[in-house]
Amino acid sequence: MISYPCNDQVPMPPLSDKAAAMVLELLQRFTECFENQYYGEIHRYYEERSQANMKAADPPPADDPPF
Repeated sequence: MISYPCNDQVPMPPLSDKAAAMVLELLQRFTECFENQYYGEIHRYYEERSQANMKAADPPPADDPPF
């Protein structure tokens, strides 16, 4: 039985070593181009989430030691 690390996805077909390397290179290049094209949008999204998480967090009590 073949075990797939991403159990919620359809199993991938078998590929030759060369084909797997070529697909990986394509995906890496695509990701690089996508990040370059949409850097501003991606950065704003994570910045907004970070600020929202900081606002939502309650500060610890003043008499609570850090450790």
